[in-house]
Amino acid sequence: MSIPAAFRDAVQAISGEKRVVLLPHRGLKPCLIGYDTTRAAAINAAQEEKYTADDVSDEEDIGRLRAFALAHNVAYEDTGRIVLPEDLRDHAEIEDLALLLAAGNSFQVWNPDLFLSENDDPLLVKFVRRKLEKAREKLGGAK
Repeated sequence: MSIPAAFRDAVQAISGEKRVVLLPHRGLKPCLIGYDTTRAAAINAAQEEKYTADDVSDEEDIGRLRAFALAHNVAYEDTGRIVLPEDLRDHAEIEDLALLLAAGNSFQVWNPDLFLSENDDPLLVKFVRRKLEKAREKLGGAK
């Protein structure tokens, strides 16, 4: 998978690193969420503060696991290419194409077909359909 130049530029401007943190979406959407390393560190610090007590509820325990155990710190090349860890690829059902969408101080990584089946916002759907069509044409032309 390749991280677009605009995303890379933003990540490097904020963190000074060629790394992103990827994990399954916290809201149980079938996609991944990505952050620059400084944003991920701030989220981790907030989670650590929230869950300081040793005696936590099952819900808090699951929150800890989601915040810490499922995250991957992934380096990318100058071209933006990354190797998406298999467990994350499986979670988001990403096969040949991945859709990256900016979401403020984070971004989401989707299987484009899954995004279309999960979302009904007309503007987003139109945008993604066009992107998907162009990507498939490009893949078809490369064969």
